[in-house]
Amino acid sequence: MTNAPFEELAQLIRLRRYRESVYAMIGAYLDESFDMKKSGIFAVGGIMARGVPIFELDRRWHKLLRRPDIDVEYFKASQCAAGAKQFAKFVADPKSITTAERDRLDSIHMEFLQAITLMPFHKSSYIVAAGVGVVQDDFYDIIKDDYAKQILGNSPFFLAYHLCMIQCAWTMKEAHEGAKHIHDSVAFICDECEEHEEEAHEAYRQLKATNPKAAEYLGSYSTLDEKECNPLQAADAVIYEIRKALHLALKQREGTLRDHFRIMSDTHMMFSIQHANRKNLEHIVATHRPGEPFNLDAIMDDHYNENIKF
Repeated sequence: MTNAPFEELAQLIRLRRYRESVYAMIGAYLDESFDMKKSGIFAVGGIMARGVPIFELDRRWHKLLRRPDIDVEYFKASQCAAGAKQFAKFVADPKSITTAERDRLDSIHMEFLQAITLMPFHKSSYIVAAGVGVVQDDFYDIIKDDYAKQILGNSPFFLAYHLCMIQCAWTMKEAHEGAKHIHDSVAFICDECEEHEEEAHEAYRQLKATNPKAAEYLGSYSTLDEKECNPLQAADAVIYEIRKALHLALKQREGTLRDHFRIMSDTHMMFSIQHANRKNLEHIVATHRPGEPFNLDAIMDDHYNENIKF
């Protein structure tokens, strides 16, 4: 799925004229959202923006968290949807949520998404959303083969993150097409993951070394606790909705798009949604050897048409 915000960015960049090269960072806040039992979707994505809209998002998010009728320490989409943990106070029985309780949880969820989407900035101050989903049924079927498992890993975690990071680099390349003196890169801020934290920084360094076309647009990498970082909570809210939308697009679930997703698509903040299925995963296995970092630079030369339809 491809939408309009970065067309405005590209136009703005082409209009800017500098005698010297201009270099800046765009922050990409990424989180994962996945289905349990090794089926459905393992999705990674979130939001991309410059400092001013992130500052405003952080301010609005904090205000919502502390509002007396909400008053939670942090927002997590899955907990809000389930009436779990700190959102349990809004339901009598999380196993039997009433219609009124569901409406209240959905309303809270929507208010946090509105904090991302409804920001009246100048058109150059935007937040865009993007995500990549790995089809877990295909992934876990393929890694039944030990050789494939040595290439793809025990879970889709690193593959999904690295596909999303290359997608962000591709976004920067597309946005800067024709702008000779502008060179923005992506600074990644990801949620801390206790299971993978020790490997993550080295894996990112290897990703940059293995993908020189993408590396031109790949900046720094850091991790934070999402409970203490409001933009990461926003990333969680976004990728949760992307995963739900992918269920429908890939016919894994029946139903209609949630209003929570539509508020992002209708306000044109949703930039790109891609997915990796059996064909893509088998290609990665066929073109890699065990222990090699993912070589995904070919993505940088792709020209995507809309590949996710709703």
